[in-house]
Amino acid sequence: MSLTLPSAAPPAGPPLADQLLVFRRRWRVVLACGLSLPAIALAVLLTRPALYTATGIVLYAPENAAVPGDNTNIPQDAANEDEITASQAEIIASLPAAQQIVRRLNLATVPEFNPSLRRHGLLAWLLPAKPLAPNAVAQNVQRALSVNVLPGSHILTVSFTSRDPELSADAANLAMRLYLDHERDQSFATLTSAQNWLEKHSAVVQAQLDATEARLAKARANAGLVQGAQASLTTETVSRLAAALVQAEADMAMQQARLHAAAAGGDAAAANAAIAPNLLPLRQKQADLAAQVESLAAQYGPNYPALMATRSQLAAISSEINAEARRELDAARAGLAAGEAQIATLQTALKTAQTQEQAQDEEAAPIRALQQRAEAGQDMLRAMTQQAGQLAQDASLTRPDARILSTAAVPANPGAAHSVLILAAAALLGLCGGLLLAGLCDALDTSLRSGSEISTLAGLSCHALVPETSRPYVEALEAPFSLYAEQLRGLRTGLGLNAGACRIIAITSARPGEGKTTLSIALARALAASGLRVLAMDGDIRQPSFEALFNTGGAKGLSDYLAGLATCEEVVITDTFSGARIMPAGTQAKSALSLFLSPSLPQWLAQLREDFDVILIDAPPVFALAEGRVLARLADSALLCIRWGATPRRVVAAAITLLREAGVVLAGTALTRVDASALKKSGYTDAEMYQPRYGGYFQRYTSGHKG
Repeated sequence: MSLTLPSAAPPAGPPLADQLLVFRRRWRVVLACGLSLPAIALAVLLTRPALYTATGIVLYAPENAAVPGDNTNIPQDAANEDEITASQAEIIASLPAAQQIVRRLNLATVPEFNPSLRRHGLLAWLLPAKPLAPNAVAQNVQRALSVNVLPGSHILTVSFTSRDPELSADAANLAMRLYLDHERDQSFATLTSAQNWLEKHSAVVQAQLDATEARLAKARANAGLVQGAQASLTTETVSRLAAALVQAEADMAMQQARLHAAAAGGDAAAANAAIAPNLLPLRQKQADLAAQVESLAAQYGPNYPALMATRSQLAAISSEINAEARRELDAARAGLAAGEAQIATLQTALKTAQTQEQAQDEEAAPIRALQQRAEAGQDMLRAMTQQAGQLAQDASLTRPDARILSTAAVPANPGAAHSVLILAAAALLGLCGGLLLAGLCDALDTSLRSGSEISTLAGLSCHALVPETSRPYVEALEAPFSLYAEQLRGLRTGLGLNAGACRIIAITSARPGEGKTTLSIALARALAASGLRVLAMDGDIRQPSFEALFNTGGAKGLSDYLAGLATCEEVVITDTFSGARIMPAGTQAKSALSLFLSPSLPQWLAQLREDFDVILIDAPPVFALAEGRVLARLADSALLCIRWGATPRRVVAAAITLLREAGVVLAGTALTRVDASALKKSGYTDAEMYQPRYGGYFQRYTSGHKG
């Protein structure tokens, strides 16, 4: 049955305090990076030649002159002005400007800017000279030239840095003069372009005007001057006929109103007055006579002579009035008929005149259009001539849009290199780099350095962190109060090695060099010194380790007993230093696996349980031989030795998997060969006992103990 590591949910990330302990553990890396970069920066500053910087000031003040065909006179906002000023700085520090400086100051012969002239000595003979890249000198000059714009202004500072103070001043002043020349050339080019544009378009307009006037003259010749006069007369006739028609229609409307009033009946006097206004005196006289008749009739009889005479006069006047009214009514009707005829005649004449006027207008329309086009062309030509004259007289367009406020003076002292700032920045950068490198080293370090890491990896307890010591085999006996001896006692407690029932512990590791043999012998001696009956058995038959320590080279041992070549008394010896019993590996290395798989080994171990309290088996590494897993399975439990800060996690995890798949009961682990000085600075919880505050509990001395 295959046993696998228990699965668990991914652990939460370590707290911030534990993450910061990474830098404590890797303090050497942080310190090395933090000091190396400032040291390099200091060396560069000390070996750097003195540099002189000369600075001049230029004011960019454009005139914003209106130029035909150009829109530079459009008002610009603050952002656009800043962009324009920044573009002027780019012009000053451009590559063409640098090329002009190189040519005029002959900087191609200066080694500071020409890399090919810096080769000298033995290096020039050994290494072939590389061809100089195009514009390499100009690019170096461009890097030495810097232009800055003062915020919120049109002021530009032009600086040039060189090892020669006079050269720096000359180059800065030349850069400003080249900029002014460039601006003057640009202004002159703009003026020339505007004049050429005006001349070209003036010629085009003049040609169009000549063609228009020729067509107008031809159209007038075809139409004739008489036709033009007739057109004017026709228009006047139309106006006159329209006025006469309106007057005739008004008169006819009045006549119709009078006749309608007369024909409507009612008051005869009012109707007659409307037709014949001259009857009003007679009507007045008729009214007076009628009043006299009524008065006389009331006073006298009907045959009164005066009454009869008055009645005769009244009848005569009434007859005259009626006769005159009939004559006026007939005359009004005749006038109404004549007015209607006159209106019809005027309407016919007006329509004829309007038709004639429309025809004449259609004939004259092309002539008017040509005449308007000719007038527009004359106005345009006149305006362009005026602009050309203004451009010729305007001298401001030929002036540059900038001027030099301050020339660059020869610097007396080299420019400050900001050494303190550079060193501080280098120290900060080195510290940051050291922290990053420390974090990277810790992330790439897959070894195990604490018991908590082992517990997280495999769920096993770490019973001891055994420190590295110069005399590991005798440390626990010569210095029983040392930290090394205390770790062995902690290991004994964790494994439950006490008097009584015998415990068989197989001590193994993932690979060689983990310190399992050293731990086996040291633990066996410590247990024997405490009064336990201990047997240390060398199970690594192919590479035995007990022979060199106990001087048992070629002696019979475990493999000889299993092969039946020796008795138990012949293969077990006593350690004179501690009294522990030791069993060498033996001489039958070739048949080791078959001997371990034979039933004689479990039977013999069962017999040995009666004679010993603890049996420690130094088993081979798990990955090296199958014998290691076989011996570990025969034991009650196995202790896995892990070298501190060396064995990768993946190797440890694979070894644990192999042991569990073989049916081995793992009693825990032990970190061996621990660097005490590094562990006490690591910040791990189980490194607490390595702190100096516990120095009073642990003493390292030689007791002179002899077994």
